[in-house]
Amino acid sequence: MVENFETAQSSDQRTEIDIIFKGLTILIVDDDKNYLSLISYFFCRYGINVMLADNASLAFELIQQHAVDLLISDIAMPGKDGYWLIQKIRSLPLSPIREIPAIALSGVSFEECYEKALASGFQTYIQKPSNPKHLMKEVAKLLYLPVKIVKGF
Repeated sequence: MVENFETAQSSDQRTEIDIIFKGLTILIVDDDKNYLSLISYFFCRYGINVMLADNASLAFELIQQHAVDLLISDIAMPGKDGYWLIQKIRSLPLSPIREIPAIALSGVSFEECYEKALASGFQTYIQKPSNPKHLMKEVAKLLYLPVKIVKGF
């Protein structure tokens, strides 16, 4: 799936995308280690720094200790879930951390999660399994990257 997406990109377009995403830091939270590996590989290919957490508590610790440009979190995880994580982040005292853009991911049906994800503090919701092209568009939109790149995906 990643390889098909990458080969569909022209080399000029790929270079432009690499430059725009290079140096960004994304924290990805998911209890599925295979999904973490796949999505990490995908983002790293574009020069994005990736931090991984396999649970919400670890993610909350990481986000307080490191500068993060974007959070991508699974919703349904054992113990503390993605809703807990985003609500904990959004309830921090005045801090740039509490304003971090966030994408909710879930394999649960769209109708069940979409409204609750937005009400909890996520800016958008993506159903798993997600298309890498769609995920990159959402990342670009949330980080206010040039519209030309978002349309070019």
